[in-house]
Amino acid sequence: MIVHELTDIEHLFTEQLQEGYYVIRETYQNILVEPEDGDTIRQVDAGTEEVVTIVFDPGDEYSLICLDTYTFADGIPSLAELKETIAAEYDVFVNDRWAAASL
Repeated sequence: MIVHELTDIEHLFTEQLQEGYYVIRETYQNILVEPEDGDTIRQVDAGTEEVVTIVFDPGDEYSLICLDTYTFADGIPSLAELKETIAAEYDVFVNDRWAAASL
């Protein structure tokens, strides 16, 4: 059995997102747990995993909506690459140039 232990959580792009949207990065330590003789178990380090989740909070109580989750076994890409990937799929970033053009 693999156990995922949350070791770090961070909000990304906090000043660049439209209201109600959040990009959350979580780091998990993966541990392989195997039974051994009798009542003992063996724990083996199975590496780390980075998970980036995009959520929307419409403002109602208990109503977070998960838009997408990205999982990276070898570390997340640069923040610029991650932002580009998210922006290609979702309109969550504040873009002053487009906001000014639409006035």
